[in-house]
Amino acid sequence: MSNLRSGSIDYCNKDALEFLGSSREEVAGSNVSSIISRASLIFFESYVRPSLLATGRFSELQMTLVTAQQERLPVLANVTLHGEQLYWSMHSAKSRDKLYQELIEVRDSLELKTDELTLLSRLDPLTNLLNRRAASADIRKLLDQVNRKFVPVSFLLIDIDFFKNINDNHGHDVGDEVIGLLSKTLKSATRKTDVVARWGGEEFLIVLYNSTQDNARLYCKYLHERIAELRYSRADRITVSIGVTQIPMPQHDTVLQVETLIKEADDALYQAKDDGRNRTIFHTDKHAKI
Repeated sequence: MSNLRSGSIDYCNKDALEFLGSSREEVAGSNVSSIISRASLIFFESYVRPSLLATGRFSELQMTLVTAQQERLPVLANVTLHGEQLYWSMHSAKSRDKLYQELIEVRDSLELKTDELTLLSRLDPLTNLLNRRAASADIRKLLDQVNRKFVPVSFLLIDIDFFKNINDNHGHDVGDEVIGLLSKTLKSATRKTDVVARWGGEEFLIVLYNSTQDNARLYCKYLHERIAELRYSRADRITVSIGVTQIPMPQHDTVLQVETLIKEADDALYQAKDDGRNRTIFHTDKHAKI
């Protein structure tokens, strides 16, 4: 029990004395400010006191007591005002704080695992590139941005030449090795602003942000040169065919826009295969080979 105006402690029961680690003589006549933390005191004066004067009670006040040994103890207090006397009922919140901390740790752990699972659900397990579903979602976001503020974007569909022969002649393990080698090359040859994904089987998709047709031509030439340097365990070298298309202008229906662009890149890719493979064909200029 304490005086509201002076803050002096008039009475403290046995349990409270044990809690504070003090004798009755040490506590009697001392001030409430000597047993609660400064932050708790500021909160009490600025918020709790006006509430007590208005309603006569305050429930579940979270505060920190300071024991005679200078140990800081979290408590929950219910405070009632009668006249000028405050009657305090305090309970240790140490277990509650511990439980709260444990809940926070569990929450953080679950959020981390959720982030990890979300990331794994977006990646192709063999190549660690985006899978088709994740790439489609990212492309729609990119096109939404482009449709608000237009910049040129290039779509590249890339297919490993004669991949079926590699699998048939050397086995699927070697086929996986070839896909892995190409994936690393494509990943290292793209920027964070680009989208690179395994589109399916031996087919890959690259979306080049802020890339004109001339930029795309130079980039595809660079890719062919990089890929020509690759060697895998059972054969001489890898070649690819590439089909390319551009975004001609902003559109509102991004889903339809993605479908159209992929179809155009796919048509150009098949033209590259028909023309002998190991080359790039643009949808707008199917006879321009690189």
